[in-house]
Amino acid sequence: MSRELATLARPNDDHLAQLAAIAGVFHDFGKYSDSFQKMLSTGQGHPQHAIHGAMLAKYGTMDAPLKPGLQTVAAAIAGHHAGLADWTTRFKEKMLDPKYRDQACSLVETACADSSKFNRMVSALSKQQDAFPGATRAQYDLFVRMLFSCLIDADRLDSAGRSALQDALCAKERLQVLLNRIAELQDNSPEGKVKQMRSQVLADCLHASSSPQNLFSLSVPTGGGKTLASMAFALQRAALYPERFRRVIVVIPFLSIIEQNAQVYAGIFGHDALLEHHSGCIQKLKTHSCTDSEADYFFPADDEEEEMKYQETGVRLETENWDAPLVVTTSVRFFESIFSNRPSDLRRVHNIARSIVILDEVQTLPRRLLGPLLDIMKEMSEDWDTNFVFATATQPAFERQRHKKDLRWKPGTLTEIIRDPVSLRKALKRVDICWEIDTPVGWPDLAQRMLVVPQCLVIVNVRDHASQLYEELLCIAKERNLNAESVFHLSTRMCAAHRLRVLDRIRLRLKAGQPCHVVSTQLVEAGVDVDFPQVLRALAPLDSIVQAAGRADREGKLTAALNGKPGGKVVVFLPIEHKLPPHEYKQAAGITCAIAKQELLDGKSVQVDSAHAIGDYFERYYGGCSDRELGKELLDLRRNLDFATLAQEFEMISNRTRDVFVPDDEEAQDAIEELRLAGELRPSLRRTLQRHIVGLIPSEFEKAKGVLERVATIAGDEIWVATAYDEQLGLNFNPEPIKYIL
Repeated sequence: MSRELATLARPNDDHLAQLAAIAGVFHDFGKYSDSFQKMLSTGQGHPQHAIHGAMLAKYGTMDAPLKPGLQTVAAAIAGHHAGLADWTTRFKEKMLDPKYRDQACSLVETACADSSKFNRMVSALSKQQDAFPGATRAQYDLFVRMLFSCLIDADRLDSAGRSALQDALCAKERLQVLLNRIAELQDNSPEGKVKQMRSQVLADCLHASSSPQNLFSLSVPTGGGKTLASMAFALQRAALYPERFRRVIVVIPFLSIIEQNAQVYAGIFGHDALLEHHSGCIQKLKTHSCTDSEADYFFPADDEEEEMKYQETGVRLETENWDAPLVVTTSVRFFESIFSNRPSDLRRVHNIARSIVILDEVQTLPRRLLGPLLDIMKEMSEDWDTNFVFATATQPAFERQRHKKDLRWKPGTLTEIIRDPVSLRKALKRVDICWEIDTPVGWPDLAQRMLVVPQCLVIVNVRDHASQLYEELLCIAKERNLNAESVFHLSTRMCAAHRLRVLDRIRLRLKAGQPCHVVSTQLVEAGVDVDFPQVLRALAPLDSIVQAAGRADREGKLTAALNGKPGGKVVVFLPIEHKLPPHEYKQAAGITCAIAKQELLDGKSVQVDSAHAIGDYFERYYGGCSDRELGKELLDLRRNLDFATLAQEFEMISNRTRDVFVPDDEEAQDAIEELRLAGELRPSLRRTLQRHIVGLIPSEFEKAKGVLERVATIAGDEIWVATAYDEQLGLNFNPEPIKYIL
């Protein structure tokens, strides 16, 4: 089975297939030992078994020693329960331990004496070559990950009595279903520039699908139809080259839009055709048998089963290995699986080979990880026939300028799918941006300005600002005897289920033309399908401002009524309390402010179609960084084959938040009560509660302690629930009587 999976990952590489087969044959060789057999019969002890097969792959036998040995196979076998270790330290120390080597040699002699077939297999090891000639250290790293992935998936499938599904993508048939659906949507859309340009975007995607390149950019302004057009590109490409591509993976950065897009795809292709893997999190659990440092490194001192240390939720078994033709997942899940050292994560990686990966809102990739991210995507495109589509309204500067030498790609690496992106931006311009950043504004003035118009969206940078402005807005609305039901708050103090309900109410009011005033953090600005005539945006990074502009006149109806003159309005304002998220976000906002002020001094204004200003912004943001700021240290860890340390250091988002379950509706209340009674987080409870979670940073967690209750402790990890939850603001830090949404 391991050989079969390797052949599917790289069909013409018999060498990889042979190494995968060897790993599959010898990975459990240590179970032949007397100590392991005794454990099976008595249930006592937990002897190591992975190290013996690793020793055999590395050193061979006394009669047929291997030099330098099959190190890739040895690493895969040694880590098939505990995870890939750092080669220069933990793996090396273990492989040099004479105790394990002596045990392995003794075991080989016994096994060879018992079985002539085993003897022949061991003798054949000397004929194998490790990895592939001329591999760079980075290529070697990815080769080990792929080999390990094939072994882990085969081992887990075989243990469960399952086989690999590898359902056909049926790209040609699914493409036709998609095109039929797009035609229906177009028939029901009003005539105008937006409809015309969406047709052009689709035509460009279908035209570019035959390109010989592997790395693509798809630069489409918000509302231009890139969600469906990018899928059409992928399916058309897979239909043209069925021998190359076997699945499409859609990678989306935010939970606030992933369920929306997954619902769109499921409505077209059916729920059974689509694998969603995004809800819930993989949670690292400390165990009593590990020290804190060992648990943090994901490489425990012995061979204890990984399942004892980690719990993972998933509705379908395919989430374990992404064995499905269409996969929708988060950027965190996708990239942390690739850079992990844990079996449950790396198990999926071989199924990324020969896939077309659509990276939506690609401008959100963390700058501090850009070097290793670009590095591994380029290798996957060159060595594993994985194509990447970088889809966004604001294409970041992932290619360096010709005179620069940094960790970004050289010019010309990406192939743009849209034939004339400049004309497309101008044609889809539906808003004017007004920059009011010289005079700071307070919340009372901003709230009054919101209420001047029937429908208005304000986006601020931090959650405290959202709650303060919302309360100010609600107070003024009540003073004027306005309907409080027209005032909404959105932030990550609200759990995902709560936010989705509120968004549904907002869309209904917008569609009906009713008053609707919304205060939100930036969670609403990327991909969330809402359409306001006016958006007020606190000063922020330029790409965030352009994304926010996509919530104004999204469907282009106001612009069409003005005969093509932009009908939507975006105002960028400076709050009196100009509080920003730290680090990259704050620096990017500073660059934006400097560019906007210079443009104003020059008698111009930065707009959504200001290609020069947006390009200048991204070049300053990336090009002004040192290699260290772009992730050079992580690249070095990869090249040193320090798998465990890299896994610990690589974080798409900060792990400093603490998850709290919140009682936002009856389903959550019942599940929390069951959790209290059970004292443990069963898989069924975790699945129910995964959409009822609010993450708190340490300072917020301490502030909220008065309304939190610890209901269970699992292997040292505390499980907390909220006892106060507000139907407008979400998790409420003030210990007031509990308010439920019913």
